[in-house]
Order: sequence, then structure tokens, then C-alpha cells
Amino acid sequence: MEPANPEPRDTPRARFLNTGESTAAWNMAVDELLFESCRTHLREGRPPEEAPLTFRVYAWSPPAISLGRGQAAERDIFLERLADEGIDICRRLTGGRAVLHDCELTYSITGPQALLGDAIEETYRRISQGLAEGLAALGAQVELAPPSGSAYASQGSCFATASVWELAIGGKKMVGSAQCREAGAVLQHGSVLLRSSEERLASLLKPRGAERLLFRQAHAIGLWEVLGEEISFHEVAEALKAGLEKVLGFRFSPGALTGTENAKALEISRSRYENQEWTLAR
Repeated sequence: MEPANPEPRDTPRARFLNTGESTAAWNMAVDELLFESCRTHLREGRPPEEAPLTFRVYAWSPPAISLGRGQAAERDIFLERLADEGIDICRRLTGGRAVLHDCELTYSITGPQALLGDAIEETYRRISQGLAEGLAALGAQVELAPPSGSAYASQGSCFATASVWELAIGGKKMVGSAQCREAGAVLQHGSVLLRSSEERLASLLKPRGAERLLFRQAHAIGLWEVLGEEISFHEVAEALKAGLEKVLGFRFSPGALTGTENAKALEISRSRYENQEWTLAR
């Protein structure tokens, strides 16, 4: 049985990246790049403990809606309103529903499942516990939300319902996450709300059926709203990093994308995430 709070240890390729604000296409391309780097390492039969393990934080400029991997854009989004609102759109590698990335810190963790958890729920649990430790250090005592039933499938918004191990306060989600796994590699990324953008997102989503009655209810809350003050992106990032190190047992060394990684991310961005036909034709 793993200890509740293992002593953080140095791992050769455990890296912390703060890539700051960027476009939706670039943000998603970098997450894919990091995921692919881990997959390649494992497919070559190299040891999991030497695979790239990365905790990354980033933000979005301009604001953007990200769609779940299989989500139908025209069914769920008033696409014609996005340009008027100055909002971009992209599609994630991960599943789930739409998220408006505006006033938030977005995190991603990529690494081998042998280190992050062999089962999907185990990985969610461990990462959520690490994030919860970090948020608690800032003064936000979040709860690990239980699943909220089958309503999720009918909702266009990720924050409309809570999935297992997501983080909430008073029943309102503060962190929404999504995950994909392939060839022994894991990508989990999610939004840590600083201020809820739920009302703005509601005006951009097409509610369906009974969802119309629920859509205006408050389902989300931001960290700043809980604390009653605006704390910096950097302070939140450092607290989350410390919380994850405490729970996962790895020490993340600050780093930066290499020239090769930047070039590869640019290639991925141009071939997929900047391609509106690719984004919308699902």
C-alpha cells in the first residue's frame, strides 16, 4: 500500500512547466506533444521511471472554448457568437464537455500510468488529492465530489455536473478535469477556476430539453470568489505544485520547452488545432 504522503523524490525527467498565456491551438498542441513524448518512450520499451513526467500550468489568450474529443460543436455551441465575443474554439484530446477557458489556471499532467495510477479512477483520485492539498494551503477547503449520475451526458458544459474525484465547494465545482490514456501513457488536464465564467458560457451553449430548466443554476465557483481576494497565477501554480509533490511523491524541477519541442508543437498546432475544419467536423 502506498503511503498517504510519500516523501518527494527526485525523478530524472520530472519537470514543471509554467508556459503562461497562449492561444488555444498552441496550448492543446503542447499537451499533445508532452503526451506523445511519453507514449514514444514507453513504446520503445524503455523503463517507466525514466519516462517524461510533466506538470504544466498555462492560461489562455484570447479566451477559448475547448470541446470534448467527441462533442458535436454545432449541436452544443452558438458558433456565430464566438467571433463577436472574441472567443476562440478548439478540440481537446480528452473527452467530456465544453469548457470556457477565461479566468482560470489550467493544469496538465503527462506521464506513465505505472507512476500515476494503473486505473483511470486511481489517477483521478491521486491528482485530485494533490490539487486539493494545494488549494487547502491557499485557504480553499475543497471536497472530492461524488459522481452526480447520468445527467452529465445531456449537458453541454463540463461544469454543469461533477464526475468522480472532481473538486467542489458546497456542491459547486472549482476544478473540472479530463483524461486520456494510450500505450501506458496518461494525459490529464483540467481547469482550476479563479473566477467562474459559467454565466458567460451559458450564453454560448445551446441547452437541450430539460437542461433549459437547469442551465441557469450556479454549478461552478472560482477560487477568488471563495477566498474573497485575487491571488496571483504564480502563487496558485506554486501551491498546486507543492500539493502534487506531497501526494504523488515526485519533485518537479522547473524547466522550459526545448527548441525541438517548440518546433514540434508548432507543427502539431498548424496541422490540427489551427485547422477549423478539423475542430468542427466531429
